[in-house]
Amino acid sequence: MPHSMLTGNNQSIGVFDSGLGGLSVLRSLRRLMPGESFIYFGDTARAPYGNRSPEEIRRFNREIGAWLLSTGCKMLVVACNTSTVLGMGEIKAMTDKPVVGMMEATLQAALPQDRADEDQVWPMGFIATRGTVSSMAYQKAFSDAAGDKGFYAVACPALVPLVEAGITEGAEIQRCMDEYISPLVSKGIRSLILGCTHYPFLSEAIGKYVGAGVRLVDPAESVALIARKYLADHGVLSEDHANARLEFFCSGSTENFIAVGSALWGSAIREVRRKAF
Repeated sequence: MPHSMLTGNNQSIGVFDSGLGGLSVLRSLRRLMPGESFIYFGDTARAPYGNRSPEEIRRFNREIGAWLLSTGCKMLVVACNTSTVLGMGEIKAMTDKPVVGMMEATLQAALPQDRADEDQVWPMGFIATRGTVSSMAYQKAFSDAAGDKGFYAVACPALVPLVEAGITEGAEIQRCMDEYISPLVSKGIRSLILGCTHYPFLSEAIGKYVGAGVRLVDPAESVALIARKYLADHGVLSEDHANARLEFFCSGSTENFIAVGSALWGSAIREVRRKAF
């Protein structure tokens, strides 16, 4: 990455997702880099992405990536697993600026650092959208990295719409746990990877369902660590806490984003601007 492409520490970091799920990643990014400014885009008009074709995802990535780059972002974070596995290459081909996705962070967060910990980690469950699971990208990545120690991937198509509607507990969530996660528990998993950025908002319900013996893996912290290391290594990490900005955009209803987004975010989101494609 040519250093010359990263001009000025105070440019924003662009973060996008199919909807509100990427707020879980934004939360970690802001915690680790409080001096940075962020532009968050949720493609709520076209969510969920999990049932979209790879061609559609690639087109959405190109559109959103081009727009975020046009605002002068110094880095893009693809805070969506489906976009990462089906279309991150589209964005990387458009720019010399760093593009951080979910795959590397997920491997980093999920794989044991020490061989002695392997028994605590495997077998591993992986829950994600239909698009992410059917791409086989994560199955291949974990097989390449660790061989066949037991990696079970399950598509959970009903979960993203529930989170987008602000539903994170109750009977519907319980039904989803019985359908999607019960088969993984019966396989004796020791780890469960939250392979969609919406799922950390369900971590309380999921944690209760799988029990304390199963480690939940949320890659958001690893995404933030990777992003911060890159910016620090290239001398463009902003420490300008006083001027750090946070802007929200979405392609659908701004009122719905404010209502549900504020509940998920944990504090009031006061302004969301609409950007349609």
